[in-house]
Amino acid sequence: MSTSQKIAYLWGPVSSFTGPLTAWLVKKGWNVHIAAKSSLNLFSMSPLDLKSSALAALEESFGGRDKTKAFQDRFKIIDKQEPGGATRYDAVIFAGMPPNYDESRAPRAPWSVTELAEVVAQNKETPLFIISSIFGGVQQDGVVPEQFEFERRKPASNWESICQQYENKLLLELSGCEAPWYLVRMPILCGATEDGITASHTGLYPLLKKMNDAGKPEGGMRLALSFRPDSVFWFMPVDMATYVFWRYLEDSERPRVLNLVATNPALNREWLPNAASASGLESVECQEEDALDLPATLKKLLNDEIQVSTRNLFEVAGRYHVPPVKADRAYFEKVIERARENNWGEPRSRPGLGDDQTIAYSDSVIRYYFEEFLPGLLNTGGLMDKAITAGQEIGFQLKEASDLAFVLKNQGGESTAQRLAPEAGRPKVCFILTGKTLLRLVQSKLPLHRALLLREVEVKGPIIETMKVTSLVERFLKEHPLTKEHLSKAESQA
Repeated sequence: MSTSQKIAYLWGPVSSFTGPLTAWLVKKGWNVHIAAKSSLNLFSMSPLDLKSSALAALEESFGGRDKTKAFQDRFKIIDKQEPGGATRYDAVIFAGMPPNYDESRAPRAPWSVTELAEVVAQNKETPLFIISSIFGGVQQDGVVPEQFEFERRKPASNWESICQQYENKLLLELSGCEAPWYLVRMPILCGATEDGITASHTGLYPLLKKMNDAGKPEGGMRLALSFRPDSVFWFMPVDMATYVFWRYLEDSERPRVLNLVATNPALNREWLPNAASASGLESVECQEEDALDLPATLKKLLNDEIQVSTRNLFEVAGRYHVPPVKADRAYFEKVIERARENNWGEPRSRPGLGDDQTIAYSDSVIRYYFEEFLPGLLNTGGLMDKAITAGQEIGFQLKEASDLAFVLKNQGGESTAQRLAPEAGRPKVCFILTGKTLLRLVQSKLPLHRALLLREVEVKGPIIETMKVTSLVERFLKEHPLTKEHLSKAESQA
C-alpha cells in the first residue's frame, strides 16, 4: 500500500474504537473520510451519526476542539459516499458494530449490513476491512476460531445475539464480493495504557464505577462480585487496539481473519484484584450471586467461558512489535482517575441545578407538569404554540403507564394540554418514553436530540412534521426547565 496520500473511507458510527482510530490514522499520515447521515434521515435505523454528532465525538477522541483543529485538513465528515465519486480510497473500513455492548449504536448494527452492498459496489477494487466482535463468532465449544464459516452457539445474551446477527448478515452479503476483504473481531475496549483516556465510558466502566463508589482511600472494604475466577473477560486498552489495527491495515501480508485481542489475556482472578485495589477496595470476593446493579450483559460476560484462537495474531504480533497488555494496578489507577475527572461520562450539573435541585420522579410530578406548569406557558405565541401549529397534535406517552399520556393540540383557536384517553388514537406526532426520561427532559438535564439518538425516546409521525416539532420542542424545553422552586411554589399555593 502506498505511503503517500493514503485515504481511508470509514463507514460506521463514531464509537469507542472508530473515534480513536481516526485520530491515530491521521496522526500517522492517513486522510480519513467518515460517513455520516443527513438530518433528513434523523430517525432512520442507520447507525451512522449526524455530522454534528460525529464531529463532537471526534473532538473527544482527539482530546478537545483545539487539538482537533490541528488535523482538520486530514479528515472529513461526509454524506454517505455518492455513487461514482471521484475519490479513490486505499482502504474501506466498515465498522457498523461498536465494540462495547452498551454503546448507543450497538443495537442498530444488524441494520447497517443493508448498506454494505452499496459500499462495496462503489469501491470494487479497494481492500475492505470488516469490523466485527469476538462475541459474534463463538462456536458451540465456546471457542472463537480464526475462521468465518462455522456453526455458532446459541446466543448467551442479547448482546451476543446482536453480534451474531451482524456477523452472519455480513458474511451472507460478502459471499459474492469480488473485492479483497478481511475480518477483524474486536473485544471490549477500555482506557488507553498511557493515560487511561477513553472516548466512551462503556463496557467495563459500569463495574469500575461500582468499585470506585464502594472503595475508600484507606482501603478495608471488600466487594462481593459474581464472576468466574479462571475465565477471561475479553477487554483491551483502546490504544493497543488502534495500534494493532493500523499495522494490520498497512500489512501487505496480513491474514484474512484477525481476532484482535490481548496476546496475554489475564484471568478474572488476576485483573479484578488490581482494579479493586486501584479503586480503594481491599479485595473482591467471588460470590455465586451479588447485589450489584450491573448491566445484565456485563454480569454474563464476567461469568462466561470463552476462548479465542490467536494463531494469526501471534503470527503478526512479532512483525508489529505488539507489547503485552499490563492489566495491573497502575493501569487501572490511570483509567479510574481519568473516569473520575470526566465524571464517568455523565454531564456535570450546572450551577443551581445540582443534585440538591434534582426532582424525584412521581406520577404526580408528571401530572403537575402537563396540567399546571405547561398550560401556563401556552397561548403566548411561544415555541410550544408554534410546535402545536406545526404538528397539529403532539402526544407524550409514558411506556410504563398507559394511563399517563397527554396530548397538546389547538382547540377553538387556543393551545391546550389534555389527558389522552386510552381509547383515543395516536396523535399525529407522538413521543414515547419512560417517565424518568421525560423528567430529565423537562428539567433540561437531557437534550431531546440526544435522547432520540440514544433511543431513550421514540417518536412516531410524518417525517417533515416530526422534525419541525422536535426542533421546536427541544428549544422550548431548554428555555423553560421545570425546577424544584416551581413545585414548592405550587405546593404552598395548594
